[in-house]
Amino acid sequence: MTFRIIVISFIVFITFSMVAIAQSPTDTMLKANQLYEAGKYDQAIETYQTLITDGVRDSAVFYNLGNAYFKQGDLGQAILNYRFAEKMSPRDADIQANLALARSQTKDQINIEGELFLSRLTKLTQRWLTVNEMAIIALNVWFFLALFFIIYSHVFVHNDNLRLVLQYTLISIAVFLVFSITLFGMRLYEEITQPQGVIIASAVDITSGPGDQYVTEFTLHSGTEVRVIEVRKDWVRLTLPGNQLQGWVSHDAVAIIVDEF
Repeated sequence: MTFRIIVISFIVFITFSMVAIAQSPTDTMLKANQLYEAGKYDQAIETYQTLITDGVRDSAVFYNLGNAYFKQGDLGQAILNYRFAEKMSPRDADIQANLALARSQTKDQINIEGELFLSRLTKLTQRWLTVNEMAIIALNVWFFLALFFIIYSHVFVHNDNLRLVLQYTLISIAVFLVFSITLFGMRLYEEITQPQGVIIASAVDITSGPGDQYVTEFTLHSGTEVRVIEVRKDWVRLTLPGNQLQGWVSHDAVAIIVDEF
């Protein structure tokens, strides 16, 4: 009896192991890519989404998912997934190129006028650095500032020339530290207080209040990128880039880009 139990347990273990191997993320990704290449975009989207649901956080998955939606003409979901991919790999040239292409095809082309220099610079960092990378840079700059301060204070106390060089170095590092912390703080503040979002409905009316009974202020279309100011039950208050226009929209019409990676 004991021997039979051991044999059965071994068979069950081997069976489950084979199933786990057969359903590995690599195999699922390969299957999704094959479906995409075959033009079966609905099935490819479902397979890519399975990977995300299972906890896979890879820019390639979101990038390919965005491509599948783009092939279907769904600009909202395409831009949404390109933005998720961009958050994880902001310097990827393919992601930037496809994101720019999708943006060029959106119906609502918004021109931002009078934007502050730091705001433009903060947006520029999104194309080069993740929030975590910005934090690491600021931490490293602080470390070097502390190191040079120790050297300046103790090591070359009797050498005027070296003290002068270190003095200018300290000032330069301090300025860069303030600059990097300011950019990091602005980026983090925006991520927390006004997360980015994308309109995923084909077209949606933006109202003056959280309900259908309010006046329609303007209309947005699939793929328009917005900032989320407030979430109230089934309604979201959003603003266009540059805080030009604000209004309320049904929660189902907009997807919020949460920085969870």
